[in-house]
Amino acid sequence: MIENQNKEFKTIWKDDYLKWVCGMANADGGIIYIGIDDKGKAVGINNITKLVKEIPNKIKDTMGIVPEVKIKNENSIPYIVIKVEKYPVPISYQGKIYMRSGSNNHEVNGAELDRIMLRKLGKTWDSIPVPNVSVSDLDKTSINKFKKLAVKNKRLTQRDIEVDDETLLKNLGLYDGDYLTIAAILLFHENPEKWVTGAYVKIGYFENNDSDLRYQDEIHGSLINQAENIIELVYLKYLKALIRYEDLKRIEEYMFPKEAFREIIYNSLQHKLYNSCIPIQISVYEDKMYIWNNGLFPTEITPENLYEKHFSQPANPKIAQTFFKAGFTESWGRGFEKIKDECIKNNNSIPQVKISENGVMIKCEPSTIYMKLLKQMKKENVQENVQENVQENLKQIEIKILELIKNNPGLTQMQLSKILKVNSKTIYRGIQNLKNQNIIERIGSDRKGYWKMK
Repeated sequence: MIENQNKEFKTIWKDDYLKWVCGMANADGGIIYIGIDDKGKAVGINNITKLVKEIPNKIKDTMGIVPEVKIKNENSIPYIVIKVEKYPVPISYQGKIYMRSGSNNHEVNGAELDRIMLRKLGKTWDSIPVPNVSVSDLDKTSINKFKKLAVKNKRLTQRDIEVDDETLLKNLGLYDGDYLTIAAILLFHENPEKWVTGAYVKIGYFENNDSDLRYQDEIHGSLINQAENIIELVYLKYLKALIRYEDLKRIEEYMFPKEAFREIIYNSLQHKLYNSCIPIQISVYEDKMYIWNNGLFPTEITPENLYEKHFSQPANPKIAQTFFKAGFTESWGRGFEKIKDECIKNNNSIPQVKISENGVMIKCEPSTIYMKLLKQMKKENVQENVQENVQENLKQIEIKILELIKNNPGLTQMQLSKILKVNSKTIYRGIQNLKNQNIIERIGSDRKGYWKMK
C-alpha cells in the first residue's frame, strides 16, 4: 500500500488523529490505517481490541459521525482500518473544521471555510445572488467588449449577441432567479470592489531584491477589461524586449512568452478566491517573474501532475464559463498544457508552481536566448559607462589644466602631471582636447615656451 490523498498510515493511535478523521469527512473521504508504517507494512498495535471499541465512540462523541472501524491482518499481524465517508455537510471537531488536502490536514477558516460551506450546499461563491443591482448598473463597454470577443473567437454567433443585455446575462448563467450574481458584477461592473474587496491586480518591478521596489501599478475594473489590460501593461512597461536578428529579420525577445503568460493570468482570474479580499500580485525582476494568486487547485492536482492532462474544475465556474465564451480559455483543463507547449516552443523552462495553504505561486524564468542577450547588453552598458567615466574625468582634468596655465603659462606637461598627480598620458590627452577645441595654443618649444589662451 502507498499513502495518498485518501490513505493515511499511522503506527500508533493518538486522539489528535481525530482531526484527520474530520479532515477526510470534509474532503473526499478516506481511510486511516493504525498499525501500519510509512512503507505500508503492518507493524501491529497494542491494546487493539480496546482501541477498536474506543475509536468509534470518540469519533461519534466529538463529531457526530459513525465511521466503519474494524481489525484486519497482514501476515498474522493485526491493524485497525478506519473508513471515513465524504459528508454532504461540514463536520467539525471541537468547534473547528479541518480539511484533508493532498497528504496534509489543516484547519480551515475565512474564505476557504465559506467555500466549503457553499460547496456542501451545492453552490459556488461566484453564484451568490446580489440584491439591489441591475443590468443598467453594469459597464456597457465591458459587455460590448465581451460580445465582440465571443463572436470573434467563434464561441457565440451574431444571433446569440443580438439580444438585450439582461437576456444575454441570463443565457450566460449569471442570474440567480431575479438577482444578478457575484460573477456578473466581477465580470461586467466598472467597480466590482464596491462588493468584492481586493478584486484587482497589483504589479511591481523589483531591481536588486524583494525590498527594492522601483515602480508599481494597480489594475482595477471589470474582469473582462482586467484580463486584457494586465497583459498589455506588463509587456509594454514591465518586460523589456531585447533585440536579436535572424539574417535580416528583426526579432523582439521577451523574458517569457506572451501566450504562456496570458494563460497564467486568465487561469488566475478564474481560480482566485475572491472572498479572501487579497489581490493577485505580479512581481517582475530583471531575470524572473512571480505570479501569486490566493486560489486553490483541486486536491487531485499537484505540481508534479499539473502539466499533464486533467479535468477542468474551476473555483469560480460562472466566471470560467464566461471566460470560455469570450475565447480567453478552454473548458478542458488544458491551460497548463498550453503554457508548457509555449515555453518549449520558445526555449523557456516550464514555470515552477508552488501550491500552499496560502495560495499558488508561479515562477517564470527567461529562455537561454534571452539571458544571452541580457548578458551582452549588460557588457555593452558597462563599456559605455566606462567610456563616459573616462570622458567625464578628462573634462575635469581639462578644467584644472586651464586653471593652472592661466596663473602660470610657462608650465610644462611634466609639471602639470606632477601638480595634478595624474600620469602624463592623461595630461597629454587633456591638452590635445583643449587644442582641438581651439581653447589654448603653445607658443615656443615644449621646455621654454608658454601657453596662450585664445
